[in-house]
Amino acid sequence: MPTSDGWCPFATKREILHSGNFETGRNGQKVKAVVLHIGEGPLTAFFPTFNNPARKASAHFTVGKQGEIEQYVSINDTAYANGLRWDNGIWRNPRGIQVTPAWQGLINAVNPNYYTISIEHEGFFGEAWTEPMYLANLKLLQWIRDQTALSYARGVSLIGHNDFDNIDRPNCPGPNAPFDRMLADLNGGDARRAALIAGANKMGVPLNDQSALAKFALQNNLGIPLSDEFQFKVGDTPYLAQVWSHAVVYVKVGDWGNVQRT
Repeated sequence: MPTSDGWCPFATKREILHSGNFETGRNGQKVKAVVLHIGEGPLTAFFPTFNNPARKASAHFTVGKQGEIEQYVSINDTAYANGLRWDNGIWRNPRGIQVTPAWQGLINAVNPNYYTISIEHEGFFGEAWTEPMYLANLKLLQWIRDQTALSYARGVSLIGHNDFDNIDRPNCPGPNAPFDRMLADLNGGDARRAALIAGANKMGVPLNDQSALAKFALQNNLGIPLSDEFQFKVGDTPYLAQVWSHAVVYVKVGDWGNVQRT
């Protein structure tokens, strides 16, 4: 279920304090794509850079080599990672150099920061992604899809920074960014969900795969549902829960973006 504030519940929130490094809102634009970057540095370098008022730069997220996820800007707001400037019919990068973007989703005269979400990744462009980083990135992309209703396709709604800037960012996110594997895992989930629903119904456990509990269980590979959703209370606080093969998932009623597991 979409969160109202645009903050990912399983990311470490490191909110940027300097308003000059991001923009509140999206200037009336809807998110069209997620842009992947390689940070060319360690995880510890990102927040100080994005929180430095002299840099005028930011991203929404960084994914670390050990599977860490940091968030600096709400996805409801505009980060400064994918910017281009429109100049009399041509696009220029932040240095003012003319570029020839490969991405066909650009809106003439509208800075693409307004309609993209940016994910940085720890490390350097020539390095292979670690498995924890890949899995964390996949989980984050699934969450973003749930928030925005994006349907992922390479070069359309899942792109690299090099698809904007072929001059200064030709190797961002680099040759080792596993786009094909990502898309297979992301889009193969449709068949997996259909099979899961059919199997649950066959076992007599009705499943709504759009519920907050089911989405969380699917994203975390918790198996199949063993019970219908049920309510319980802690004191006077109502919770909703469901038993899955590998855990019980539960959430405080109304706080749908903060599902927990046993």
